[in-house]
Order: sequence, then C-alpha cells, then structure tokens
Amino acid sequence: MLDQLLSTLQGQVAPQLVQQLGLNEDQAKGSVAAAGDSVKQVLGGGDGVGLDDVMNLFSNAPNSAGANGILDNIGKVFNQKLTGEVGLDGQQAGGVMALVLPLLTQLLSDKIGGNAGNLQGLLGELGKGGDLAGMAKGLLGGLFK
Repeated sequence: MLDQLLSTLQGQVAPQLVQQLGLNEDQAKGSVAAAGDSVKQVLGGGDGVGLDDVMNLFSNAPNSAGANGILDNIGKVFNQKLTGEVGLDGQQAGGVMALVLPLLTQLLSDKIGGNAGNLQGLLGELGKGGDLAGMAKGLLGGLFK
C-alpha cells in the first residue's frame, strides 16, 4: 500500500519540486523516497507510538497532541534524510517538507480513513504484521516493560 501511495505522490509532487524548488529529477525522486522511509522508520520503529494516535493522524479528524507528535517526529526524520541522504541544503529541505508532508499525510488519510483494517495493512508492510493486537503491541513498544 505504501509503495503505491509513494508512486502516486511521486507523480503529483515531483514536477512541483523540480519547477518550484529547482531540484533535479534525482533529488525529487530521492525526496519522495525519503518521505516514505521516514514514515516507515517512525511507524515501524515501535518507539512507544500509540495506536490511537496513528489512527487519528491518518483520519480526517483534527489531530490529537499525540498525532501531532508523530507528525513532528516524521518531519524531523524526513529533514535529516533530505539533508543527509538526498543532499539538499536546509532551505531546499524546508521547501520539500512543506510540499510533500501534507500531501503524503492526506494520501495516507484518504487510504486509511480511520479504518483499523486499512491501518493494519499499512503497518503489516512496515513489519508489524499479524493481527491488530500484535500491531498494538508493536506500536506501544516497551511502554509496559
């Protein structure tokens, strides 16, 4: 699911990244890949991310404080990937983030729509796999250890 969404995002945002921010094609592709990798890293890492916050983030409801925290974390990881792996400067990275993150979040929200089954499909791709209980355990990480 995430790969399909990233392909859609690539088609939507790559021309804007080239035209508006002056990135070359490789930088534009790398930026979209970095966005996907950032989501995978934050959601797949099991760093005490709450299932309810992930559901909220990828729904049409206003974000909770926890959902905003997840989005901020994705943004930090994304910025590091843009400057470290893609080779963008800080200004370019800021412009890419301003264009890409809202679109990616909207695509994921449209696909997941607050539906636990759809979220399970996404998280299964990120290595959480299995059932909803297993997913919740993975998302809660070591919170109850």
